[in-house]
Amino acid sequence: MRENWNTWMALVVAGGAIGIAAGAYTQGRVELVSRPLKSITLNTGAYGVAKGQIDRRSVSISAQEDMHIVAIEHFVGVGLGTHSDNGHMLSLSSENAWTKWESGGTGMEPTGASGYFGYCGRDYYGEIGGIQDVMAYESLPAGTHILVPRGQTLYMHCYAHNFTTEPTGYFHHAVRVLYWQ
Repeated sequence: MRENWNTWMALVVAGGAIGIAAGAYTQGRVELVSRPLKSITLNTGAYGVAKGQIDRRSVSISAQEDMHIVAIEHFVGVGLGTHSDNGHMLSLSSENAWTKWESGGTGMEPTGASGYFGYCGRDYYGEIGGIQDVMAYESLPAGTHILVPRGQTLYMHCYAHNFTTEPTGYFHHAVRVLYWQ
């Protein structure tokens, strides 16, 4: 009878240890939080750039709530199927950095530039393939985000270079920002 008692107590102690370990594991586990995503679009609309000219423009929105950006959908369009050199990027700075990067010759940013994100450019890769517009989806790594605090301005700085001797028809930059509040 004593043997049964010892065996039973050993099972109770072992079961309790397993239960405590399982409880500790549950408490240490990361709890997934479901947050609804919202979106907002920054859009230049279609605009013309004269042949041989460069256009640098910015559009902006004011954050009506904290925006925790987790993904960015980019669109670059060029009319009439011509080649061009253009791009855009997002920033909390009002300075359109494309103006200070003109000495680079290509209009692209130098290595090590900081303070800008969500870059999509050089749509002529798509033109060579016969596609007039380029769309790209850029998601941030799981668990990360870019914060735009409520009341701050988010800028989309654009660059469009019509380096051809032909009219392009139009350029068009649009970015849809996916975020949670």
